[in-house]
Amino acid sequence: MRIRVGFISFCAEITALIRQVSTEMAEAVEVIIEEVDPLDDPAPFEAAKTLEQSCDIIVARGGTRSQIIAEVSVPVIEFPYTYADILNALYQTRDKGKHIMLILYHAQDQDLGPWPGVLGIKVTKALVNYRHEIRPAVRKAKELGAVVVGGTLPVEYASSLNIASHLILSERATILQSLQKAIEIVKATHKEKERAARLQALLDFAHEGILFLEGDNDITYANSAAMEILKIPREQLAGRKVTEVLKTNSNTLEATLNSRAGSPLTGKLLKLDGLSIMTNIVPIRVGTQTAGTVVTFFEAARLQNLEHNFRRQLARRAMTARFTLDDIIGRSKAIAAAKEQAAVFAATDSTVAIYGESGVGKELFAQSIHNLSARKNGPFVAINCSALPRELMESELFGYEEGAFTGAKKGGKEGLFELAHGGTLFLDEIGTMPIELQSKILRVLQEKEVTRLGGGSLIPVDVRIIVATNRDLKEAVRQGEFRQDLYFRLNVLPLYVPPLRERPEDIALLFEHFVRTFSRRLGRRLNLDNLHNVPLLQGHSWPGNVRELMNFCERFVALAGQQGDQDELLQQLLAESRRESNPGSRLDLLEKGTWKETWQEMEKNLLEQVLAESGMTKTAMARSLGISRTALWKKLKEKSNL
Repeated sequence: MRIRVGFISFCAEITALIRQVSTEMAEAVEVIIEEVDPLDDPAPFEAAKTLEQSCDIIVARGGTRSQIIAEVSVPVIEFPYTYADILNALYQTRDKGKHIMLILYHAQDQDLGPWPGVLGIKVTKALVNYRHEIRPAVRKAKELGAVVVGGTLPVEYASSLNIASHLILSERATILQSLQKAIEIVKATHKEKERAARLQALLDFAHEGILFLEGDNDITYANSAAMEILKIPREQLAGRKVTEVLKTNSNTLEATLNSRAGSPLTGKLLKLDGLSIMTNIVPIRVGTQTAGTVVTFFEAARLQNLEHNFRRQLARRAMTARFTLDDIIGRSKAIAAAKEQAAVFAATDSTVAIYGESGVGKELFAQSIHNLSARKNGPFVAINCSALPRELMESELFGYEEGAFTGAKKGGKEGLFELAHGGTLFLDEIGTMPIELQSKILRVLQEKEVTRLGGGSLIPVDVRIIVATNRDLKEAVRQGEFRQDLYFRLNVLPLYVPPLRERPEDIALLFEHFVRTFSRRLGRRLNLDNLHNVPLLQGHSWPGNVRELMNFCERFVALAGQQGDQDELLQQLLAESRRESNPGSRLDLLEKGTWKETWQEMEKNLLEQVLAESGMTKTAMARSLGISRTALWKKLKEKSNL
């Protein structure tokens, strides 16, 4: 920021010196000089008004400064005579006479000390306050036969009376010091203005009404929100008692103000005429003294609206898809094929039906398809159809107008189809959707329009639909639980997500990924390189699929710090998971048995179960296991040794 400094000069010598010094600071300051006739009384005022239009600050001699400071809106600082300036002028004048009349404004006075005696001169001071006092001082100098030393005006008066005189000229250092002081003041002024502007913006755009109180609880300031809430103009609020403005049916506010004892009071509910406000009363403390009070307040109804809007904005912000195909862990052919198919489907805008057991990660695929599609910058809105009561699902999907039913929110509510406009709507567990709503879903898919509950207007929506289910929808159609026409409308691009048991080679990858994730989250350090029993995980059926494995890993990480042998812990937790998955075939563990014995018993029982259910001979089973018939016989006989 280049600062503009205005100078009022009364002589060419000062003007030339100012210009010379200002060139040294040309990058930081622009100097504008108004040179005026010292004998023209109105000239300083006119010069000041001219400089006011283009300058940030004005520099003038003491007398001129006192004249113009109240007439302009910019700061005015003094262009002083320094001690060195005055002594230099006296030194140069000593040859003109031994008696010197030094005429200065009171603000320019300096204690000369012993210097007049050292210079061999007598100095009489004439200190003035106003321009009209200078001429009598010059006449006094003539009576005394003294040489006049002073500023431009005393020298001009002396010249008109044929009196010897000498002009006090400022040194370069004095002018440089004045410019530096002007720059500092302007910077400080700008900073203060910026602070005031920020405070004003904060006050005027605050949602709360704000009142500043002074004296006997008189209002000295009210912000825009206060005027809006109270329906009273600012000029009618200033100077009034706060108890006259915030009228209550009781003396609650007055008692609160009088009894607060300098302590803040927050959350005070006041009931005005037809208005309920929540009030905070906070004293302004300066040191140990109370300099006033700040009263902030807001309508209870407005708080409810703000909360509603905030919640809606949070909901909208949460309507984003976080996952991509890269987040789906696995290298098996089954999962690779599913990911490849999902990428192909993402390039279209057709409806995708994702099939898979619970816990396989159907929503991850839905989000990945959205993030790969042309709608990736639009919202991703997900709803679990089995998680909502039937009576609420219709209003959630289609929205409602104000007054549509008892308890409907003021202003109505957008439905999920509207919220998903321009993006993707993911209907999870679509197989559980009530049959009476299925026809409405079908109509929206065909017409691309929705009608809110209690409303009559059609709202166009541009939404891509992705559904997911763990049910056999064809069977649901045969049983009359799912509309056939809706099934064909949804089953345009079917995507099958394989269960974990169909991709056992991915289990170790998933285990490592989840263990590392939970280790970071729980602040644990686990060395997976020393684990040898991880391949045993492939022998579990994992009926809960990836979700079950994820929970298993979290339990493993949580207990790993208490169990010294991580392989033994893994084997223990795996046995528990198997018993939970098939409680009808739980083993009665020996109270004092070892894990090795338990594992042998589990292996024997499993082999016996397979023999009984498959009809396989022992020879065929041994061949399928890659062991000898003798080894198989030993495994089947181990129970008798327990």
